[in-house]
Amino acid sequence: MKTKVPFASRAVVLCAAVLGVSSVIAGKLVELQIVDSGNRRSIAADELIDKEVIPAMRGRITDRNGEMLTNNIQSETLVADRYHLRELNVVVEGLAYNQAIHDERWDATADPKERQRIVKEYNRKLMDNATVKRTQEEKQALRSKLKPGDASANRLMDYDPEVCRQYFELHDKLVAEVLYPFLSHTEVEDTTPVEPEFKTVTTRDKKGRKVTTRVPVQPKKRMRFMTREDIIEKIAQRETEEFNARAAASGETTKTIRNNIILARGLSLDTADKLREALRNAHIHGLTVQSEMKRSYVMPEMLCHVLGYVNHENQGMSGIEATYQDSLAGMDGLREYRHNARGQVLANEDDRYVPPSNGLSLRLTIDMRLQTILEQELDKGMRHFRAKRGCMIAVDPKTGDILGMVSRPAFDLNTKELITPDGKFKRGTVTESDGKPVTGDFNFACQTRYEPGSTFKVIAATTALDTGKFHIESIVDCGPYQVGNAPAITDSGWNYGMKPLWGVLAKSSNRGSARLAIACKWPNYKEYVHRYGLDTSVNIALPAGGPCLISDGANLVNLSRMAYGYAVSVSPLHMAMVYATIANNGVRMRPRLIDCVLKDNGDVYDACAPQVATRVMSEKTAADLRYALESVTRKDNPKGVNRGTATTAAIPGFRIGGKTGTAKKTRSGGGYYDALYTVSFAGVLPIDNPRVVIMTVIDEPHPTDCNPGGGTVAAPIFRAAAERIINLYNLTPSNPEAYERYRNEQKLSSTSKPQQ
Repeated sequence: MKTKVPFASRAVVLCAAVLGVSSVIAGKLVELQIVDSGNRRSIAADELIDKEVIPAMRGRITDRNGEMLTNNIQSETLVADRYHLRELNVVVEGLAYNQAIHDERWDATADPKERQRIVKEYNRKLMDNATVKRTQEEKQALRSKLKPGDASANRLMDYDPEVCRQYFELHDKLVAEVLYPFLSHTEVEDTTPVEPEFKTVTTRDKKGRKVTTRVPVQPKKRMRFMTREDIIEKIAQRETEEFNARAAASGETTKTIRNNIILARGLSLDTADKLREALRNAHIHGLTVQSEMKRSYVMPEMLCHVLGYVNHENQGMSGIEATYQDSLAGMDGLREYRHNARGQVLANEDDRYVPPSNGLSLRLTIDMRLQTILEQELDKGMRHFRAKRGCMIAVDPKTGDILGMVSRPAFDLNTKELITPDGKFKRGTVTESDGKPVTGDFNFACQTRYEPGSTFKVIAATTALDTGKFHIESIVDCGPYQVGNAPAITDSGWNYGMKPLWGVLAKSSNRGSARLAIACKWPNYKEYVHRYGLDTSVNIALPAGGPCLISDGANLVNLSRMAYGYAVSVSPLHMAMVYATIANNGVRMRPRLIDCVLKDNGDVYDACAPQVATRVMSEKTAADLRYALESVTRKDNPKGVNRGTATTAAIPGFRIGGKTGTAKKTRSGGGYYDALYTVSFAGVLPIDNPRVVIMTVIDEPHPTDCNPGGGTVAAPIFRAAAERIINLYNLTPSNPEAYERYRNEQKLSSTSKPQQ
């Protein structure tokens, strides 16, 4: 007789079974939603969404005449996403396909579905081989050893780490085999250790004596072609992984593993297309070929300190490129799409596309025709006088426009090679006497600070004339003079006696300038230092080093030295704007480097109009100063003043004005060197109707056939440039007959020279 199970008992068994299943499901939900929620969200986000940056076109830079100075060249960059290259599903798909195509059944069939079945079979075998069943307690114990948020490690929680490591190594080799034909001519740095080399260098000490020293030679950067092992190492980062393993075991800080790895730059569009196809055919994911805009420079050896350059990410690093980075860069576009864990793109209506917005363009005030003249003449002059550094700045006094700016040493904008008057050199191969490398990055025209010497005497003359304490014909005592207990002020062994105020500048009398400044008193002198803008930054769109360094003139010794250009440190650009102010009837303009900012379609975005800074002096004072500056270049000055200190700057037929400057260089421990100078000449062309002001500064010229000074070194360089600028701008001479005779004499002289 069968005994029936009561209904209540069956219900209890059923409820217990349902409760058990529910508990398992609830436990799994707790693990997914609470215990591992952060990592799971990270994994989901990484696997579902991918983004492709569409680079914006960087804004163009032209000179004032529209001559193009920059180019944007589209190139392709191969990037490895190591995060996905360590995703097991992605790796297994590539390995499975590679094994399937070597299966005998692959060549025996052309049916796509059958081949796909073979790939899936290998995929399943590989995944099964790597899978390890672990209890929740074992997973939790492993998870406790991981860093918080380490999503990639959590992905491998269900797999054997040793098998995964083997899979990753095999996949890296597979990737290298696919990439190598395309990257085999890509250069990488050869870091194999080499024996240090030394060279014997002959230099001159501060007294001009020859000194021979043995200095280490910085090893040249050696390059070689990329190998398969290079590709594997870039992806695997084995040294970093081994370090991290040791650091984790000892509780030390680990290094960061790079996930976005640039394998090659500058690929051609054709190579990039073939590379994409090869990766797709090999079923390899985790590598992308991205488009980027590479900046290049049309005239890379010119205007380098003004233009500056960009790094490999198109970020401005110096010059205008850095100052106007936000305007030039534009906004990159974005293409966003979904994909699965194998990297396969999934069609989705939520995919986004944001087009790029190209950067704004800049039109500079620079005239490249004049810039070429300055660069060539400065190089000639520095080569002749064997100078270490130098600069020339050309300014339109009426607008403050910087028409040209050149500094030496310089560098090639495209290759970053050093440029000197002696040629081009690889960066790091030229060093100072102390072994420091010369890079050419320093903008001598804006960033240096030097004691200007006699070019600073116009500050004392301006103060004396504009306050009414003196007039241009006032007699000034240029005889022996001593202030307090300080050493007596000298005029290079000369005693000029009594001179008119303009004669103080013509003969460049230190004594006369000191008497003018002290007679005007420090508060008045300081006021004109301020009006000229010397106590503030020069306010230009370039690194400029801030205000000049001005001593406290309440101390009469300081004031007397400041009057002739010592006890003060200025930049060449500051001094260029001082003389531009005098040429502009006493009105100081702000230096202007950007003529206008343009939209992508060519419309004006910002006109960047010239700006008046302040009126420094009356028009009469400015006219008197120009008269005095003209006397500096004349050979036939009236009233017994005789020739000025810069007759080498004169051009017959044109009225040229200017001022020389010669200052000894300071020692680091105090005092001055006997044979090292910074010399300069500020020239106004022409003085009766100023069109351009040129500031020339030469640092540490060596004696050749003359003593180094502003009149013997800087003034001739100015004249060589001015003669060419006269032809460039077709300037009208004040005495056409005299200028014609001068030109004929030049032609006759050039034809009579023996052929080299």
